[in-house]
Amino acid sequence: MNREQRILEAAEKLFFERSFDGVGVDAIGKEAGVTGSAIYRHFDSKDEILAVLFDQATDALLLRIGEPLDDPREELTRLVRAHVEFAVGHYRLAGIWAREQHALTAAYQRNVLRRQRRYIDRWIDGLDKCYPGHSNEDLLSTIRALHALIMSDATRPPGGKRAPKLQTLLTNLAMAALEGLAQPAAQATG
Repeated sequence: MNREQRILEAAEKLFFERSFDGVGVDAIGKEAGVTGSAIYRHFDSKDEILAVLFDQATDALLLRIGEPLDDPREELTRLVRAHVEFAVGHYRLAGIWAREQHALTAAYQRNVLRRQRRYIDRWIDGLDKCYPGHSNEDLLSTIRALHALIMSDATRPPGGKRAPKLQTLLTNLAMAALEGLAQPAAQATG
């Protein structure tokens, strides 16, 4: 493993355990087996390290979903399963992805959001084909809610044989939650 990858793995571990704000460059260097100053030969800042971790998360998700499927229900099922597999299989990276978006500086946030857009667009397209008639805003709210549901327990460190059962449970819960889109939104009364 090269030094850059060791730095990224050290940062992933520490950001997950302590949060982005709770970790300094020196701690990352120590965990990676290099000096804090050596990190700057590979990354401009701790912010760039976080942005690269977000890119890795996005890449992992895009790789898992592959090319779009013709059947919208199969596509949506694939999206759910891929997100669950990512969250359970890469719990530290998923945890960082779920809770540290606010820590990105504006320049990195724009770039990360632009890259994540491809993934979110696939969700919007799948949801719209399976549950037509909802606004983009409602579909985005649904995606955020599903991702939060999936991440809620998946980002805890795995415990032995828990992963396969957890994947099944989270997939079933997410698929059941999607059925909320089949019902028309309740009209506000007042």
